[in-house]
Amino acid sequence: MARRSAERLKSYLELISRKQGLESVLEATSPQSDVAFESAESPMAREARSGLESVLRGRDPTPEEEASLEALIIPDLRPAIDIVDGKFNSTHRLWTHLTSDAAVRGRIEAAIPSVGRIELPGNPQYPYGGTGFVVGDGLLMTNRHVAGIFATGLGDRNLAFKAGHKAGIDFQRERGGTEGTTLLVRRVVMIHPYWDMAILEVEGLPPDRKPLKLSVANVFDLDGREIAVIGYPAFDPRNDATEQDNLFDRTYGVKRLQPGQLHGRANTESFGKIVSAAAHDCSTLGGNSGSEVVDLATGEVVALHFGGRYQEKNFAVPTFELARDSRVVDAGVEFAGTPPGGVPPWSDWWAKAEMMESADGTAAPTPASPSSQDTAASSAMVQIATADGGVNLTIPLHITVRLGSPASAGTKPATESVAAIGGDILEALVEPWRDSNYDSRKGYDENFLDVNLPMPTAADVKVLAPTLKGETALHYEHFSIQMHGARRLALLTASNVTADPKLKRPEKNRDYTRKGLTGLGKNDQERWFVDPRLDAKFQLPDVFFTKDRKAFDKGHIVRRDDVVWGNSYADVRRANGDTYHVTNCSPQTKDFNQSAQGVENWGDLENHVLSSASKEKLTVFAGPVLDASDTVFVGAGGGGKKISAKIPSRFWKVIVAPIQDGIAAYGFVLEQDLSEVQFEYVVSDEFVPHMYPLAEIQEMSGVKFPSQVLDADQYDTVRGAEVAISAGAPRKRRS
Repeated sequence: MARRSAERLKSYLELISRKQGLESVLEATSPQSDVAFESAESPMAREARSGLESVLRGRDPTPEEEASLEALIIPDLRPAIDIVDGKFNSTHRLWTHLTSDAAVRGRIEAAIPSVGRIELPGNPQYPYGGTGFVVGDGLLMTNRHVAGIFATGLGDRNLAFKAGHKAGIDFQRERGGTEGTTLLVRRVVMIHPYWDMAILEVEGLPPDRKPLKLSVANVFDLDGREIAVIGYPAFDPRNDATEQDNLFDRTYGVKRLQPGQLHGRANTESFGKIVSAAAHDCSTLGGNSGSEVVDLATGEVVALHFGGRYQEKNFAVPTFELARDSRVVDAGVEFAGTPPGGVPPWSDWWAKAEMMESADGTAAPTPASPSSQDTAASSAMVQIATADGGVNLTIPLHITVRLGSPASAGTKPATESVAAIGGDILEALVEPWRDSNYDSRKGYDENFLDVNLPMPTAADVKVLAPTLKGETALHYEHFSIQMHGARRLALLTASNVTADPKLKRPEKNRDYTRKGLTGLGKNDQERWFVDPRLDAKFQLPDVFFTKDRKAFDKGHIVRRDDVVWGNSYADVRRANGDTYHVTNCSPQTKDFNQSAQGVENWGDLENHVLSSASKEKLTVFAGPVLDASDTVFVGAGGGGKKISAKIPSRFWKVIVAPIQDGIAAYGFVLEQDLSEVQFEYVVSDEFVPHMYPLAEIQEMSGVKFPSQVLDADQYDTVRGAEVAISAGAPRKRRS
């Protein structure tokens, strides 16, 4: 067994024996216990007990003892107990009192009916979302990251279901195939801006599903207290399959009772911050997200489980902290005592949430480019005045006449006429507002994460297109780009990303919507522009995309929402305008860029990584895989000319996040299917990202990453597996 695994094993055993007692643990795994061993006489059983005693008495176990420990004893010190018809029976020597002590048993069985599985009807990626439990009149509590599967928004305003998504809860789902009625979630009441917690309103909640009372006692004072988690553990590829199968009898997704102990306070990363969570040692898996942690001495819920490391340490939101939040109390959550009131130290996160854009704000896909073949006309003339002094005339062509424009610090959007069909006015192609003075652009900041991360570069620098000043990179607001000269596309981009609402909306009473920042009117469509610092021969013009017979979409390589931030409205607007340079554009099929049928798209990966970061900042490197075998597409080049360009079928992204002890890097590759792109339409397949080792992304992309990033690759770690699971991006290798 690897040294790392042995250290984890030893740490886990010491954690348990610290409160449970050395002799108690040894006795629970004695040869007389047929729970721990299949045979009291088996050589593996003897090795396991010998190894356990070595570890607990401070000696190093032999490799044979370690292997036997992992296989036999560890899965059973913190068992997973079946729940059938709302009842359970615990026979393990450490936990027989769960059954024999009538008071303890009564507290557990009183909680069981109010715990259910969060269902996701019609979701193609997840069989279910996690666990939830009743906390008030028609109210459920679960994790923020569970609600994030089907809902958008933050706080208690402007929350909404994602397009095409539903959620519900089934209070049954016990072993033996029993399935109950799924009660649909009617409304998302709250997605907490600080804690990994969400409140949902469910319709038709029967009276026997009573609210569980949340404790107002400080859970950090209950170190060593026996607890139980009730939830729906799912098979988790982050962990050893044999261990899981031994513990859960190869049966997953059903209601289980998982006993353990509290272990005081533990700091952990959560949605871009470090939080002080309640620590516990129950044998939880991925599907336990949103499970309640019940104090066996009182029957009260003392915490909300949200994550951790199997056989290491788990983390939960303290309910006494939630009791301090007046918005949680006012939402109707029931507590076992009087909430203390006052202002919690993390209350400013509510103010940040209120600064966020509404759930249906600026992230909507850009309307598709009108086809060059759409030239049929109506005999009726339509005249509409515009807000900036222009007049739109359809006679039958759509013409925009501007009689003067307001003064602007940047470049005023240019316009282009677009045909109308049957008298319907279509959008004018208008360049978004931009700051044409490039002297202030500093580009990618390599010290943004407080760790020096130089910008990657081409493995072969000769492929890079030189700027007019002879440089190899174009610098913009918060990001930089290196262009591949022959392909006329970005080889790589490097950007500084933040989710801090104060930087996303630095000034009050300003328009931060996409239309507001671009300066476009209601019926205008974005026209991208070339960068004057680079020879036009190294850039694909906007006309290539707007007159491509609807084959492609203009895809931001550097995501607009990632870099649109700053200390002032001017900074935000400058960053927004910079993302519309054609240097930041790569031809992508529409479903790739816009997300089909509400399924999360390429741009959502940052959100999944941020959920396990210690700060609200990320560094993102991204670009297309420019393969020599890419398909050639012949499109418009302006002035009646044609342009031949190879269209990438794959894109890569490397996201670097700050964590407690340094940085963590995650690499992804997403493919777009070009087999059916035949000018008139695009294939509408769903695109699924995969997590790849950074070394393989480096090889396929022709990009050389700094050694600090390669060393921080999380592909083979538990942390990386967690992100891959939550992002729906299974791990994959080229070979």
